[in-house]
Amino acid sequence: MLHRKLVTTALALFLCVEWGPLSTERGQWGIASGDPFVKEVVLTFDDGPREHGIQEIMSVLGDRNVPATFFLVGKFAERYSPITLSLAAAGHEIANHSYTHPKLYQLWVEKIMREAERCDEVMENLGLRKTRFLRPPGGSFNLKVFNAMRRKGLKLGLWSLNSADYTGRPAEEIVRLVTHSVKPGTVVLMHSGVPNTVTALPEIIQNLLMQGFRFVRLEDMWNGGRT
Repeated sequence: MLHRKLVTTALALFLCVEWGPLSTERGQWGIASGDPFVKEVVLTFDDGPREHGIQEIMSVLGDRNVPATFFLVGKFAERYSPITLSLAAAGHEIANHSYTHPKLYQLWVEKIMREAERCDEVMENLGLRKTRFLRPPGGSFNLKVFNAMRRKGLKLGLWSLNSADYTGRPAEEIVRLVTHSVKPGTVVLMHSGVPNTVTALPEIIQNLLMQGFRFVRLEDMWNGGRT
């Protein structure tokens, strides 16, 4: 048991440090950041779709022609299917955030697989293509999660900059954290349904555009900019 914990810890640390386009591990497991020499950034939004807030996010992104990646919880994607379809129609990437938002690392491999599978089934039933990336709720993972994802053909989609918008921090703090911390290849974690995120988003986009960044979806960064 101790040996397995040590292996898991070492693997997680290695992936967090090494992931990126220059690492062969990315091709096997997933992505947390992009090319450190290319001024691209990915805005990702977890836990949607929500009944309130996400339309405002879509409006901000649409007005500025900014694509984003939305990690959707399957049961919410099903409940608010018109919003899910609107996100896809607007050109945003739809990704897998499990079906019920459990702590995946606490589940058996078969249950983890079913969580991912049920989320993808929702997308398939809506006529959307199969997702490429899965982001475990809370970003927590272990060897069981890796095994389940490998068997389902999914890649792990993490982040390199946490906006911590879920903590209730003011919009101006979110703006300051993101715009001062973004580097080439950054993947930003934000959340759907957080009012301060909606307030902060226009200024974040404007500031990053002024810094010369280009906004892409996670799959674009994965593909090295090739669509």
